[in-house]
Amino acid sequence: MRHLRQVGNGGGSSGARGFTLIELLVVLVIIGIVLSFASLSVDSGGLDRRAEEESRRIAALITLFRQEGILKNQQLAVRFHPDRYEFLRLEGDQWQPVEDDETFRTRKLPPELRLELEDVESTPESDSEEDGVMLFLLSSGESTPFEMHIKGGDDTDYILSGNALGELDLRNSKERDFAEWLAEH
Repeated sequence: MRHLRQVGNGGGSSGARGFTLIELLVVLVIIGIVLSFASLSVDSGGLDRRAEEESRRIAALITLFRQEGILKNQQLAVRFHPDRYEFLRLEGDQWQPVEDDETFRTRKLPPELRLELEDVESTPESDSEEDGVMLFLLSSGESTPFEMHIKGGDDTDYILSGNALGELDLRNSKERDFAEWLAEH
């Protein structure tokens, strides 16, 4: 028996069909729209999230630095500028930046954030704003009382406050109970 094979196109319909150019363009446009909405929704909360993360970082570093000062019986300070903050030790009669510990290195804020301190008594050696504001963390556990605003825009404001006993409190100005907390403090 002979088997005949059909060679060539044969005029039948093929099982595999490709995408047309129009279909590919429509899919690309849909993907672009979805990605633009996703990036807008991520970025809208980004500034608030960065302000919150930086506020928590500052609070944790102050707490850790204060505990180190108590354990090592050292007089410490944190100097705040609008765009950065640095950790200092009292060596002799001079405040020196901490350079031997990576945890307490000078830290710059992200460019869209800024610090503002309120309710801090100025010290004689820091009369100008460019010298920054110093918070003292004494080896006895006492600290300079302060109220710091970490701002990331008109409506982004985290408030870190500390009392003379070194206790810290972090609040978001958007919280519902913020007015009650503000009235207490």
